[in-house]
Amino acid sequence: MSKPNPQVLETAITAACNAHTGLHQAIYELRHGSVTEGKQIIARQIAALANALMIL
Repeated sequence: MSKPNPQVLETAITAACNAHTGLHQAIYELRHGSVTEGKQIIARQIAALANALMIL
């Protein structure tokens, strides 16, 4: 298996970091805000992580 292009790898890492931050936001929403909003955030972060994996 070949190494990914460094720029592609950096993009994937950034996407994963953003998703991590989004999951913290989702946890906050689930605990203190709207369960529906928390679920929507989780769904978006799962999609973002899937996209990050697909570009690698």
